Amino acid sequence: MFNELVFLESAPNNNSPYLGGSPYLPKSIDWPVDSTGNPLLHLATFPAAFINKYAPVNLGLHLVVSVFTPYSKKSDSYIEKAMTEGGKIIAYEPSGEPVDGYGDPILPVRWISVFKNPGEDSDENGIAKISGIPSWIQDEEVHGDLKYILQINNSRLNKAAPSHKSIFIGGSGFLLLKSNINCEDLMAGKLVIQTS
Repeated sequence: MFNELVFLESAPNNNSPYLGGSPYLPKSIDWPVDSTGNPLLHLATFPAAFINKYAPVNLGLHLVVSVFTPYSKKSDSYIEKAMTEGGKIIAYEPSGEPVDGYGDPILPVRWISVFKNPGEDSDENGIAKISGIPSWIQDEEVHGDLKYILQINNSRLNKAAPSHKSIFIGGSGFLLLKSNINCEDLMAGKLVIQTS
């Protein structure tokens, strides 16, 4: 059995993880950019309580974790940055207002839910899932004390975000996080993108 991630068309509530849309970044946090200053796409936001339920990382319950990734509809230049730099992960206490620093968010917003899949989990299971066994496409990546939290495969992402195709370049994205985050952290983890 494993915890499959599904992206539902219904709008999320304030305590739900969601794909796309805009994050509720506080004014203390600038919109994240890549190494050449291009704004990153907001991929998803996960409340700490949701992550803590499936992964033993003990995040402060007042926090959310937002995932940002290189992406462009106009140029393939984002591909190299996605593969070499990956995405940025920010932990913060959400403000009352959504912020869009990218200009073309993934819409409509999708509620991220978990389906208890009765199938067997393994490192060959590349489906979108939280916790369980990561299905690395290339070599396993280890980044200090960061822990694997979840993976999202490109085909499922394409169906959930048809206006933004190939965010993961035909591969998968893996969210890695620090443990015991209890305050704002602009380097809370890493989004690793791998493709074959």
